[in-house]
Amino acid sequence: MLRWLLIGLLLYGLGTALRQGWLEVQWSQLLHDSGLTFIDPDRPMQLHELPLFNPQRPEPVAP
Repeated sequence: MLRWLLIGLLLYGLGTALRQGWLEVQWSQLLHDSGLTFIDPDRPMQLHELPLFNPQRPEPVAP
């Protein structure tokens, strides 16, 4: 039970730190290092620009 409390506090702290701007994730560098070479690691990328969260991606075609 104590383990779940500590995990919860850790997640809450990380969420608060990201929201308040205490931590900054460099998405372009992270994605480039993970193998997505079409992303420029030197250009800053916002969360809404990620390919997963892009609202202009095409809808899947139903079979």
